[in-house]
Amino acid sequence: MTSQASSVIPRRTLQREIASRLREEIVEGIWPPGERLQERVLCERYGVSRSPLREAFQVMAGEGLLELHPNRGAVVTRPTMTDFLENMEIVMALASLAIRLACDCATDAQLVEIEELHARMHDHSERGEIVPYFELNNEVHMAVVKAGGNSALVSMYEHADRHITRLQNLSGALEADPELSMGEHDRFISALLKRDADAAGAAIEAHLSSVARIIKQRITESVL
Repeated sequence: MTSQASSVIPRRTLQREIASRLREEIVEGIWPPGERLQERVLCERYGVSRSPLREAFQVMAGEGLLELHPNRGAVVTRPTMTDFLENMEIVMALASLAIRLACDCATDAQLVEIEELHARMHDHSERGEIVPYFELNNEVHMAVVKAGGNSALVSMYEHADRHITRLQNLSGALEADPELSMGEHDRFISALLKRDADAAGAAIEAHLSSVARIIKQRITESVL
């Protein structure tokens, strides 16, 4: 017979789950910059007590998504162009390293998965389906990073990329023109499938430089 204690969610697990949901909502823009998060509202929303929620606030503050003030409590941070540029530099460096590693150590199964995701991107691009196209775009980039086989690199990449995605969501800036982006993807995916590390690294660096330029322009033109 299963003991009652075994069904209780560990405190640490609960805090991580709250942090995961809150992080996702901030990145999606559900909680806009400058919003003061009311503990009572969030406790009701997540069905939790204040203690694990406050622990999750500490995690979000450490990730730069919240600011904690003695009198105002938790306030959603306001991203800046500097945030974007700094995180984009990190993403570019890590993606370049990851794809070079992937050329050496990715399994055949991982390469097949990346190729299939890439092919689905093509299908959406040809049909003009922008939202699923860009969702798959993010999946492809993450699959490439994970194929590099370095868990520490994946963690750092996810952290930096999260801030870029948040800025895109807030400014309404998608990555780039799908046709241009697709051609750039063709080049770095083709090099990866051939396990040509130098060509793959150069191609993904060129692609992300183009992405950075376009997002910077669109963020400048938008009002966060």
